[in-house]
Amino acid sequence: MADATLPRLAWEALLGPQPGLEVWGTAAHREDLLALSLDDGQMAVLLDLKEPLPPQVEQIAKAIPVAGQLCLVDEYDLNQIVALLQAGAAGILSRNAALPELTRALIAASRGEIVLPPELAAQALAALARGWLSKKSNIETLTDRERDVLTLLAKGMTNKDIAQTLFLSVRTVEAHLRNIYGKLDVASRTEAVLWAVQHGFEP
Repeated sequence: MADATLPRLAWEALLGPQPGLEVWGTAAHREDLLALSLDDGQMAVLLDLKEPLPPQVEQIAKAIPVAGQLCLVDEYDLNQIVALLQAGAAGILSRNAALPELTRALIAASRGEIVLPPELAAQALAALARGWLSKKSNIETLTDRERDVLTLLAKGMTNKDIAQTLFLSVRTVEAHLRNIYGKLDVASRTEAVLWAVQHGFEP
């Protein structure tokens, strides 16, 4: 999603040929985004706005909860990163990022993975954890394998990394994550990581 026509066309031309990506359309406003023909598969929304605002992110998150939102920013600011994550963003990336990095970030966001600058990731998650009210969840309901997955999730591993570490398929990891989200009563990967940090699953 971008404000002006030329940037939207430029993004479509740039990202369309990238392996692992399929551009289904561009939009200037949330209403235009919702008008696009969306499927139920993995998807990401790239927000290239002058200043991505939490209310915009929150509106899109509520309208398209299955889409991971990746916000482009001019510079990394911890307060802004925390605010965007709280609003429902899957990740934040600098506008100075290289195309391969952007491609990887979009694919990760489409899988529900968190995309953050490494130098601020721990601080951002810690700040979120301090301000996030832990939901009442019974840790005893988690199986040993789900605990293993949650521990690796708290270390910032991708689904593929978790699968390789535990000698599982990516689909099996995704199934474990769905079970974990349901048992912990969380709605996203970010909330699951925050829950894990608060309950001693941090590395």
